[in-house]
Amino acid sequence: MSRPFTSNSQGPVQEAEEFLYIMTHDLKAFARAMRTIPDWIGEDLAAQRIVLSADAADNLAMLRDYAHRLDDTLTALTELSRVARLADPPAAHDLEALVTGACTRLPATPRLTCDTECGGLHVKGPLNDLNRLFDAILGNAAAHHDRDFGNLRIVARTWHDRVQVTVSDDGPGIAPAHWTAVFKPLATLRPKSETGHSGVGLAIARKVVRSLGGEIAIIPTEAPRGLSVRFDLPGADGGA
Repeated sequence: MSRPFTSNSQGPVQEAEEFLYIMTHDLKAFARAMRTIPDWIGEDLAAQRIVLSADAADNLAMLRDYAHRLDDTLTALTELSRVARLADPPAAHDLEALVTGACTRLPATPRLTCDTECGGLHVKGPLNDLNRLFDAILGNAAAHHDRDFGNLRIVARTWHDRVQVTVSDDGPGIAPAHWTAVFKPLATLRPKSETGHSGVGLAIARKVVRSLGGEIAIIPTEAPRGLSVRFDLPGADGGA
């Protein structure tokens, strides 16, 4: 089992986290400018009644698209750098409320329903990191679902002094050969130009779980479709 990352880590790890945060924060200013400038160019050309050639218009649209993707990637990396390092004070939280909140923040498309079996369990940890965790897991399922509708099933049970959570979806799934690689930052199974996603969601989820002393993994499922992700979090003894 890998050594958990904790907010008390010192030395090179902490320095790397701080550098990542500073770098992504500063680069976002450039990315936002790159997103805005193509629009200014288009407005200036329109004001002068200049019509771009089809190739020039395509190139300008490509620049705008790459700038948006760069900004989205930097935003995701900034979130990754904040995990554990800028965490809220640990507290007990109702697991059902955490899951329900993440379900309400899912995008409208695809239309996913959430079935939960949380058994009245509570977990202990920083609220902002726990929200990042469930947003990342459920959001990843939505981002890669290949149908207009689907279902998420979230089941929790006590496991020693911890709470074990399994999140299952009915999407296309992932080949077992990639089950480890998808937790690495910026890892995607298809080109980012096709998916429009940065590939940081599961890396954020893994970092949150490990910062709380747990592990996360994709587990086998008997269903013909879908993916199941299992992780464990500190229990909170009836919410106390």
